[in-house]
Amino acid sequence: MQAQRVELLCHRTANKDVPENTLESLEQAALLGCDVVEIDLRRTLDGKIILNHDGFLERLTDGSGEVETTFYDDLRMRDAGSWMGERFAGIHVVLFEEALRLARERDTRLILDIKTKGIGTDVLRILEREGMLHRVQFNGEWDDVKKLYPAGTDAGDGRAWVQPGVTAAQVKAYHEQGKAVIANFSANEHEMDLFGMKAAVAAGVDGLNVDYPRLGADAVGRPVEEKLRTLEHSAEVGDTDVRVRAILELSRYRGFSLEPQFLRWLTDENTQVSRAAALALVEARPQTMTTAFRGALQSTHADVRANAAWALGAMQEPSSLLLPMLKDSDPAVLQESLIALSHMRGDVPEKLLEPLLGNVDPAVRGAAAVALARHQPQAAEKVLPEQLSHEITAERAIYAEHVRAGGGKFSQPEIDLIVASYRCQMEILRALNILDSAVGTHALEAQAFGPTEDYLQPNSMVAAFDLWDRVSSEPGAVMQALASKQVQQANGAEWELIHAGAGVLPQVRAGLHSEDPAVRRRAMQIVAWQGDAASLIALHVIQAERGPDAEVAAWAIAKIESLQPGS
Repeated sequence: MQAQRVELLCHRTANKDVPENTLESLEQAALLGCDVVEIDLRRTLDGKIILNHDGFLERLTDGSGEVETTFYDDLRMRDAGSWMGERFAGIHVVLFEEALRLARERDTRLILDIKTKGIGTDVLRILEREGMLHRVQFNGEWDDVKKLYPAGTDAGDGRAWVQPGVTAAQVKAYHEQGKAVIANFSANEHEMDLFGMKAAVAAGVDGLNVDYPRLGADAVGRPVEEKLRTLEHSAEVGDTDVRVRAILELSRYRGFSLEPQFLRWLTDENTQVSRAAALALVEARPQTMTTAFRGALQSTHADVRANAAWALGAMQEPSSLLLPMLKDSDPAVLQESLIALSHMRGDVPEKLLEPLLGNVDPAVRGAAAVALARHQPQAAEKVLPEQLSHEITAERAIYAEHVRAGGGKFSQPEIDLIVASYRCQMEILRALNILDSAVGTHALEAQAFGPTEDYLQPNSMVAAFDLWDRVSSEPGAVMQALASKQVQQANGAEWELIHAGAGVLPQVRAGLHSEDPAVRRRAMQIVAWQGDAASLIALHVIQAERGPDAEVAAWAIAKIESLQPGS
């Protein structure tokens, strides 16, 4: 306990405000002023230590069963928030080490209530690794911890835990015994007894243990509202960095009516302040009503309109809300609106999107390509391959003009044009990858194995990666690229076939008999890394011939055999 301060202890994280034993709930307890927070620990079937109280998945997740008989990879896929309301959907089960890192960042001490027997070794190892061994106390099933770490203490060491109604005389008597006094307002029908808490503080207790940290903070004289007012003041005045930090910190608080302030800051002329407020509104729970953004969408400041559009996209609201923004005259607003629309629900007409592919601003053209692929894939198939070709031609012209003018160092205007073109092409490639069709695949193949100018290498690399999940049913173009005299293209094709899965193996096996030595060698490497047992007979034949490929064949055989079950 800290001298000269009534400390606030929180039972099972801020469990009445945010789903218990989650990072979000631990952070909320710290934000509300808790000095010490209790968390519950259990071990999963595969030995991970997680935060969980009673072990039953049905109460706290959308899964079923028990923590101790479930793999962590299964648990981390579970929604651990929706049980407390849709506003908390998407919150996940937490690893012990993640909680320790957050507690260290927020300068919070922990009481570890160990629920699974015999996990002391793992708990201590994680504590030491995270540098938190001296900032915790123990509770529950911690007998093995005592043996391994005699210096460890539990929540009762040196403390007297008393119930509401404790008198000053009783507190004094405990103090004379050298004990700190903790008044318990958890799980005893006094959880919301604010004036009982105040009375305990007046009686001289050293700490309050609570389920409702906001009430406890008020009782110990550190009301959360004062923190909020201080942060609000910082958000109003001062340097941009100070204002942004204050807004983002305010966005972490749950259950407070801060939306009016965030909406006011959204319309601030300071671009960074406006964006921070947009982030806060997206993260707000319950979710901000879409009608709240009307004023910002009509602001005279382009950055405000752009940030409001981004927020509606991040919230995945109906696309109809942003269709009017496609007539905005500012390129940044157009770009942000298009990006937002690519995440929003509902139809966006082709007649609104396709003309924007001809916009003078490359960023708008790139964003329009993605939005068109999302909402009108058939129209996108007709125009996006040609659009990408147009962008490449324009970039090629920049380089040609640079050479014609004598070459040398690129000017800043040239660099700006090249970067803008590059970013636009990356967006069009992303749009082509969205198209789940032969058109999209062929367009990506053309980039992956097409022109070889240096400035097009990023296109080739990105397109090749995009093809990983597309070529298993039709790997012909990739197989042809194995014979490319451009080493980087051939390397990309080989790696792509390794990661494309077993669907490509019939054609790769045929490559083992190719007349091209490079293709044969690469085919042997592909079947080896894929562990293709069906290739072993052909590989043994190649090895037995003792030709130039024998060494590679022997390596491939060993690799495949090492990957077989039971090897």
